[in-house]
Amino acid sequence: MLLFKKNILIIILLLTVNTVYSGELDYKNRGDRWEGIAPHPVAGADIELLSALVQHREKWQPLPNKCKVKFYLPDATEVNLKVQELRPRHFYKMDRVIPKPIWKQGVNYFEWSTNEVIEPLHLNIAKLGAVARLQSTKRKAEYVAPVLIYHDSIPTNVNGYRFAFKVGGNAKLNYAIYQEDSRKLVIEQELGKQSVGTPFIISWNSNKATVGAYKLVVIVTFLCLYTIKTIYIKKDILYSFDNRIKFMTKPLNITF
Repeated sequence: MLLFKKNILIIILLLTVNTVYSGELDYKNRGDRWEGIAPHPVAGADIELLSALVQHREKWQPLPNKCKVKFYLPDATEVNLKVQELRPRHFYKMDRVIPKPIWKQGVNYFEWSTNEVIEPLHLNIAKLGAVARLQSTKRKAEYVAPVLIYHDSIPTNVNGYRFAFKVGGNAKLNYAIYQEDSRKLVIEQELGKQSVGTPFIISWNSNKATVGAYKLVVIVTFLCLYTIKTIYIKKDILYSFDNRIKFMTKPLNITF
């Protein structure tokens, strides 16, 4: 019970620190996007996808004037693009993007100034996450397009992806990646125990993967701390949880 009280105190202190930044750094409409400090409730979903990125390393010092993202769409559709801190320090968020031109089939891009919010907050762009959620009528699956974050150098090949999640309770996790068309199992691994609210990463080396759609299945087993027994929670079946993320590898004839 004492530990629970300490956790509440830490959350209150963090929110208090963040209220120092106000005015121009608040989360608000900035023309082609909403961006800024946007504190949100600590409680969340059983499992939440925070980021789906193309693996890419780039130097962000000195800080460039623009931050850029690119992603591939197999078909023209509405996209909910979101960039945020994976480990909230300032609760930075950039979303509600108004693309010009509109999102289209093929490679899409968006860029925004680092001068308005990122630079004043001294954010490390390398530690930001991004996810492009695609509109879908299917409830059992969440469709995403992995995002490339960059400012200068652009990879000639996509050789891997990084997915960041967080869970709403202490849990054990394992995941599997399947080729969508053939349903062939590509990789399966255990992630062990993960703590509530702490981001964890799933990395996949796709260097030898064929072009096409894939499905990432994350299975979460929540642990009940009070009865010391395992509870299974599933999205569509009571007492179990099965979160599916579908994504596209970069086609061979598409260059960023």
